[in-house]
Amino acid sequence: MRISRAISVASVSAFALGLSGCSGGDAAPAAAPTRASSPLAAHAAWSRSADSGATAAVYFSLVNRSTVADTLTGARSELAEETTLHVSMEHGGTMHMAAVASLPVPAKDSVAFQPLGAHVMLRGLRRPLVDGDTVALTLTFASGRSIPVRSGVRLP
Repeated sequence: MRISRAISVASVSAFALGLSGCSGGDAAPAAAPTRASSPLAAHAAWSRSADSGATAAVYFSLVNRSTVADTLTGARSELAEETTLHVSMEHGGTMHMAAVASLPVPAKDSVAFQPLGAHVMLRGLRRPLVDGDTVALTLTFASGRSIPVRSGVRLP
């Protein structure tokens, strides 16, 4: 699949930025997609429970229905002190993750944000995340578009 190649390129770039530990997870529950009017949409967004002040990740499927590629350049959430894009990769038999400045979103394709892969990292949570909560965030793109995402919180 084309997107695997794009994530691999992003992973190599991310590795050069620095590495830290990463953990895995389970399959995502169904969640409502974002606005249908935009060619960009995030589907099945979810995250795990976490304590206040802790770090959490948001996972989803990012779809680009446009005939023009775009680039995810950032994310923001009022729930966290810092919101960044990350990619996990294997290096020397160990999983690592690193922040990346952007991720390509090819035309008429999708990018999977999943455990042990690309994800949005929320650092310094301003409140605990408990099963049943919703995390609101906004994804921003090189095209100038932005889309809201509502992520359901579930137990690990």
